[in-house]
Amino acid sequence: MKCTNCGLREATTEVLIRRNDHVEKKYLCGDCAKNYRPDTGNDSFDMLNKLINGSPMGLLSNLNSLFEAPSVRTLVCPTCKTTSEEFLKTGFVGCPRCYEVFEPLIVQTVKRLQQSDRHIGKRPHTAADTAAEEARLKAEIRSAVDNGDYAKLGELSDMLKRLVSNNKEDR
Repeated sequence: MKCTNCGLREATTEVLIRRNDHVEKKYLCGDCAKNYRPDTGNDSFDMLNKLINGSPMGLLSNLNSLFEAPSVRTLVCPTCKTTSEEFLKTGFVGCPRCYEVFEPLIVQTVKRLQQSDRHIGKRPHTAADTAAEEARLKAEIRSAVDNGDYAKLGELSDMLKRLVSNNKEDR
């Protein structure tokens, strides 16, 4: 799909613009997305702008101290020439390499917004998950006994013991 703004390049970004009760979709190429500035009004970027530029919510307003170090202020992507100042102002990166270059800024921002930089999962482990894992280990133990693979049998037995003891502790 071509960029709805310039019509020259392939679109890589979808932008939803909400005005009153109407939602408009724009499909932008990387260059247009980098330079995109939402119109005034109730845009979907209002929240992003508030987060980046500081707001009463203050989610990103206290991050400025992280970026005052000279080494962070002067970061420039060697591929697309996006600067750390541009990144902090717009919240957009210019190319895939920017993620490596601006990693310190991105990681600190994610930690601040989400209280962690690790994804733990969609849901906690359940008793059904533990039971399925226990059944799988028991089947592998039977197979190891049948094949005479005693080294693997020892490893599997230890894994099963840990699983059972962790399950008892969780109750």
